[in-house]
Amino acid sequence: MAQRTIGERRRRFALETPVEVGDGAGGVIRHHAHVACLWGTLETPGASASAERDVAERRELARVCRIVTRYRPGIDGRSRLRLGERVFAVLSAADPDGRRRDLVIVAQEVTP
Repeated sequence: MAQRTIGERRRRFALETPVEVGDGAGGVIRHHAHVACLWGTLETPGASASAERDVAERRELARVCRIVTRYRPGIDGRSRLRLGERVFAVLSAADPDGRRRDLVIVAQEVTP
């Protein structure tokens, strides 16, 4: 993976993690809380990078993209990233060379 310059990371993502609160009836209410701001790049491959998923008993295409940020521990499949009004569910996050410089996040755009 080529070294990225700081100028390439011009998008500001909000990192959110889930918070669960009991609803008093044995269930939970889940919302996402803002944890940190991350600067990174957003790479959206062509239409071939779309994946199918079931939403409300119907098939829907979801765009899978790649987000590259500075290394940060604790980002996993429960986290999500927000870019303005766009929300991305984290599918995976990996350190490509093991040197804790970059974090490559594969994410799926969530449609409201």
